[in-house]
Amino acid sequence: MNKKKVFLAVLLMFVLCIAAIGCGKKQDDAVYSENDFSDAGDEQVKVRLLKDDLEREVEVPVQPQRVLALNSAMMEMVFELGVIPVGKVSEYIVPRPEAQDLPGISFENSPNIEMINKLAPDLIIAHASNHSQIQDSLEATGAAVFYIDPGKAEDQLIGRIDLVSEVLGCKAEADVCVQRIREKAESLQKILAGSPIKTALLIQGGSQSVRAAQTFCFWGRLLSFLGLENIVPEEVAKTTKAGFVNFDIETVIQKDPDVLLILQPGFRSASEGGQGGNGGKQGGQGPQGNGGNKPGGEGQQGKTGGEGQQELKSISPEELLAMYQDDPMWKQLSAVKNGHIYIVPDNVSPGRIRILDALDVMAKLIVPEAF
Repeated sequence: MNKKKVFLAVLLMFVLCIAAIGCGKKQDDAVYSENDFSDAGDEQVKVRLLKDDLEREVEVPVQPQRVLALNSAMMEMVFELGVIPVGKVSEYIVPRPEAQDLPGISFENSPNIEMINKLAPDLIIAHASNHSQIQDSLEATGAAVFYIDPGKAEDQLIGRIDLVSEVLGCKAEADVCVQRIREKAESLQKILAGSPIKTALLIQGGSQSVRAAQTFCFWGRLLSFLGLENIVPEEVAKTTKAGFVNFDIETVIQKDPDVLLILQPGFRSASEGGQGGNGGKQGGQGPQGNGGNKPGGEGQQGKTGGEGQQELKSISPEELLAMYQDDPMWKQLSAVKNGHIYIVPDNVSPGRIRILDALDVMAKLIVPEAF
């Protein structure tokens, strides 16, 4: 009788052990939330849940191996964080050796789904506005699709590197990147401090109704990081989220900035040859026209403005500069009188230049004698 009880007790313990092993295996296969992942410390965990800018809970690989960004600015962030993507959009022209031979997936607003399938990414970083309509096609590739809205960045020069780094699992690298940018800005501010240039205006458009960069957008933040005051009032940002706003010449004359910076037509085009891309159209002809390139944000196509809706043909930076220098209204500005009017190089744009390089280029453009 005692032997039978012992046998039953041993059998019961064996069954309990098998059940415990089964539960442990189920736990290893579970999907963890962000908090569960940070506490678990389990190398077997493959995915975690993160909320993207479309308010979707997305299963993101813990260690993505094949990353693809469908926006040039986000692609640059991926590189800065030490990750080499599996492909590139046509708008990305930053001269990185590791990007030179990457296969192309066409333009930001019309990525080639067939090519994306061939690249077999396990994580796709998409633009919340430009790519939401192709969500099903992107998800059909089998990759985790994470949407990011660049417009939600508090600082559009640095951008959403906080969220991109969270998705990639490299937040420490993001902190280092941001610190490098701030240190570069501080060093350039010291160099420019002795210059008489204190106020600035960055524009694209015509003479009567120009479009001026707001302080929070990429180009406006370049001015701020260099210690310059943008004459476009901060209050304007409360009425519109557009990076560029209408700003008439009368107001420009009244505020009389120390330096005037002008973006070239087609500054968001995909290639240096001007073929394809997302550059907008220009209304009118040069300063005399009332229209202008309207940057539509990160990766969005510019809209046509001004009378005539005419596309500005290819024009050299020298010709563009002369148009403003010879215009009677613009000649009233101190910036024009003192020769402090400059054409911004066409590569100073998100996804076309490293931020550190953009700060250097702008500083040397504005105060060349300081270098």
